[in-house]
Amino acid sequence: MMFESLVLSIQNLQKSKYGKGNKKKLAAIMHALNRARSLFYSDQQNIDIDSSSIKQINFRNIKPEEQIQKILDEFMDDFEKQCLGKNNGSAKNYSLFAVTSYKIIRTLDEGNKRGLLSAHAINRLNKMFVKYPVKYRVQAIRDPLDLIFVITELAIDIEKNLGIPYEFDEILLIQIMPLMQRYYIQSENPFTQILDDISNMPKFKMTVHIGDNHKKIIKKLLDYSIIKLPLEDRINKAKFLLEKIIQGEDDSVSLEYYNTLKITYADSQLRPHLAKIAKSMPKTTRRFANTMLEETSML
Repeated sequence: MMFESLVLSIQNLQKSKYGKGNKKKLAAIMHALNRARSLFYSDQQNIDIDSSSIKQINFRNIKPEEQIQKILDEFMDDFEKQCLGKNNGSAKNYSLFAVTSYKIIRTLDEGNKRGLLSAHAINRLNKMFVKYPVKYRVQAIRDPLDLIFVITELAIDIEKNLGIPYEFDEILLIQIMPLMQRYYIQSENPFTQILDDISNMPKFKMTVHIGDNHKKIIKKLLDYSIIKLPLEDRINKAKFLLEKIIQGEDDSVSLEYYNTLKITYADSQLRPHLAKIAKSMPKTTRRFANTMLEETSML
């Protein structure tokens, strides 16, 4: 009944003088929480609860500017105890939790407070991942990609409002690694494919332009995940990308393959093999492709 306590408390706050300064924000939060009900109740579960029996949160002594953080913390506690505590740590549930947290945070004006709350949200996710690792279906893409999208949005929000890039903990990187590795192995051009898939997905009814900040973060996530693959897989993929670069007739397409290949340049174990493969490949009639081959052979 913790979640119902939060919902009822916000509803009463909206009606009281203590919520007067946050009316629009509280309305937006209620909309987000209503969309997150599935985290706490199944479709078949009866949620007709006697409100008189529910202990409410006291907002009387909480300043208006601190109400949003209180609501966020209560929602996070509810999710961990009522959802994760019942072994429901699926990628779908985690993504819905993360986007609801982000929507709560987005009700705040831009600035230091908002950046700190976005960092708090990712840090809380890290702690949850330690106790309740994300459960993936073997070939699932949509739900884990939703989670990656929200984490990316939170990281961008942190940098925008605090002026410093967020440094991801390894525990978080490990959780999203399976999907990143699957993209890298199965997609011809994984970097572009991930960005395209994020651009084309619904994004929880949020209007988001996928730009350079998203590219920078996805590159970091891919970079971490690729180097954890077996060396043989990394060599085979690098050879495939080089072949695509020299076989293509469109320089813009070759450049996309090259941008993916460059992610592997930091891989000290792969670099000697990469240079050897590039040196063994024949020159083409295309200056652009030859320049890429030459640069790779110098690693």
